[in-house]
Amino acid sequence: MTRKSKWTLEELESLTKIKNHKIMFDGYEYYWQRKLNEEWERHFILNFKTKKKAFSYLKYNIGKWNEELLKLKNKLENNASYKDLERMLDVQVKTHRIVNSGMPTIERINHIRLINEEITTSELSNLLDVKLSIIYRHLRTLKSRGTLLCA
Repeated sequence: MTRKSKWTLEELESLTKIKNHKIMFDGYEYYWQRKLNEEWERHFILNFKTKKKAFSYLKYNIGKWNEELLKLKNKLENNASYKDLERMLDVQVKTHRIVNSGMPTIERINHIRLINEEITTSELSNLLDVKLSIIYRHLRTLKSRGTLLCA
């Protein structure tokens, strides 16, 4: 059974650091405090009879928070990777629409560079099925006109 975390990424990172916890003794029993959002506050409602019990609760929870933090980071990383992959696919679709459009070559070059500024001249040459010299000539023309699109 997996439980849904109530902690944000920043809070989990803070909770997994031992320096953000302290066990206090009030003269009778031990209690646990944590530092979250730059404020010390009581973490566990109940007091502990022994120091050993307090530390065992602390160690157990830090271990669980570490697991939760790793899962959350992995999930966020995977989501970002999927979004990057989706963006890349969208760029490819738009690029092929432009390639197959009836626009003049110079305009196709300009529009493709607008949606994919990292495309190389050789890739443009292959996509548009024209010589590299033509790509360079059109890029020079666009720069001299001041109409070279850029994101």
